[in-house]
Amino acid sequence: MIDAERAASRRKSDFARTLRAVERINQGRNVAVPDLFSQVKEVVVVASSSRGGSSIFTEILRQSPKLIHFKGEINPFMVMAGLTSPASGKADDGLDALDAGADNQQKLAVLEREMAFDVGINLPVDLSDSQLRERFKSDLLWRVTIQWPEIEIDPDFVFACTEQTFSELAHDHGWRPQEFNDPQLFHVLLLARLRKRYPKINPHYYDLSAELIKHYCPDAEICLGPPGQCLIEEPPFVLISPRHPVSAEMLASHPLILKTPSNVYRLDFLQKIFHRASFRVLHLVRNPADAINGLVDGWLYHGFFSHPLPTVLDIKGYSDHFPEWGRCWWNYDLPPGWQQWSNLPLEYVCGYQWRQAHQTILDYLERNPVDSLRIAFEDVVGDLATRRRCFSRIAEWLGVSEDSLIDAAVGDLPPVMATARPRQRRWFKKVALLRPVLEEPLIIEMARRLGYEKIYDL
Repeated sequence: MIDAERAASRRKSDFARTLRAVERINQGRNVAVPDLFSQVKEVVVVASSSRGGSSIFTEILRQSPKLIHFKGEINPFMVMAGLTSPASGKADDGLDALDAGADNQQKLAVLEREMAFDVGINLPVDLSDSQLRERFKSDLLWRVTIQWPEIEIDPDFVFACTEQTFSELAHDHGWRPQEFNDPQLFHVLLLARLRKRYPKINPHYYDLSAELIKHYCPDAEICLGPPGQCLIEEPPFVLISPRHPVSAEMLASHPLILKTPSNVYRLDFLQKIFHRASFRVLHLVRNPADAINGLVDGWLYHGFFSHPLPTVLDIKGYSDHFPEWGRCWWNYDLPPGWQQWSNLPLEYVCGYQWRQAHQTILDYLERNPVDSLRIAFEDVVGDLATRRRCFSRIAEWLGVSEDSLIDAAVGDLPPVMATARPRQRRWFKKVALLRPVLEEPLIIEMARRLGYEKIYDL
């Protein structure tokens, strides 16, 4: 058996074991609203390219007590339901309305169940309430299980480590029983405990501060390749916080926010599964120089692995730099037509990912009369006055109070799912590499359609 076949067989085995483990976890969890798809009355998709700023943007939206969210992206739910390539029967991330039909009823039931377990809202959560505390512990167990599918995780050990972490936070950091003050500190302490039994759990694959990792997990080494052959959640792994469960009344009155860049290839599918909801698109755009630069950085970072491919990749600047995994692992979203770009230089692959994502969004909006709003990422991270205007406009469009959004927006924006803090013209360091891509006619045309008449000023 060749190596690729052996790896595929191992992935299939690990995935099947993880699904069985998740089934056991779910037996002890309660779904507040089991018929989620039919209960949601409004869906807002944050549609953007990868590295378009959607993580920071959605984290600000998450602070509103009037917006419903998942704890992270929906890709893990899609993987578990068999709705991603190759289990979906597609060669890419695309899904259409037919994929939400009766032929996929079993897969859709899994997707709805996993979404219903995860969905929540930013209302106060008192962790001294035993029911809410147990819910959060189950959420943590589910996360760790799907983040490390090659490890047989002991639920009792995770629960014990969680309680020990809360005790340490109370004793050494002054946390009160009902509080959850700092997801970064909580997770690094929890991971340090989990590593004592499972040393393969590496905190460098989480969206954690490097300083915290160095302090609390000094023995953890940065590994440049994927965390394993089987991936359900894409690294960097999300840090979750307790979220108040939603009710049917909340779903009937509050918008549900969906943020996952791959969703741009699933818009028809998502509109179909949420068949009773009004469907709206918040189109987040970013200067292509910054977005494409971010994609290049991410492909070379120790994260953002998404798809193990049967096709041998020959991407100059990636496959040749990392021959051990760079010839088989794709990063970020997998656009239709990716095969034609699998032997081109990395910067051109990234240019295609940026352009194809926005082309797909624009095509969808042209053929579907849905309500949409375009927001520039430059306004999201602009000066304070610009941020205030930006989120005041967004709040009005969403029909929610602007106070919580503006408070979050004008604070110190942290890097979320990023290789570094956002800053203007970071791409200038690679201007020689990126210039030919940015001067491609199709890139220039798309930039102008999105409102960027002048991509850069050299």
